[in-house]
Amino acid sequence: MREVPQSEIIRCQSKDSKLVGQIFLRLHPSLISLCYRYLGSFSDAEDVVMVSWMKVLERLPEFHYEHPLSFYAWIKKICINESLGVLRKRNNFHLISLNELPEESEPHHEEFSNVDTQTLLSFVAKLPEGYRTVFNLFAVEGYSHAEIAHLLQISESTSKSQYRKARLSLTQSYQSIQKINNHESSKGI
Repeated sequence: MREVPQSEIIRCQSKDSKLVGQIFLRLHPSLISLCYRYLGSFSDAEDVVMVSWMKVLERLPEFHYEHPLSFYAWIKKICINESLGVLRKRNNFHLISLNELPEESEPHHEEFSNVDTQTLLSFVAKLPEGYRTVFNLFAVEGYSHAEIAHLLQISESTSKSQYRKARLSLTQSYQSIQKINNHESSKGI
């Protein structure tokens, strides 16, 4: 689904607009989901995907094919950068320093294997923007805290604290769902 063969890229670079539209429709759901993880709003995600796609179309002649997933990876990077740009404009990351977090609140390990993807996505979407952004960049995209600090123009320790706070919040959300499920099953609901 995310793979785009080299032959399709060559046709797109030759201005095959029908194929460009088909590829957009094929990649659209993944890109919306990606942007939603950062922005927490489907309408904002739609806007960012459209702006990103316009940039893709402008830069398509410059794209260099490496493997079937390289086109998606390229678009994904553009979408992440556009999402971060929207978040920077909002300028409300609510970033806190590591010193403000109590030591004992660090989760020792989270267990999210029993949570379906949609529920976990909704947990992430409810995180404050700073937590959500750093969590996505670190846990999902694989950026280092040093890279995140550079991208967001924050300190590395602030990136670490945002990630830690996001994990705590996700763990608390998961535990709340667990308590509700356990309570309902004990009542026979």
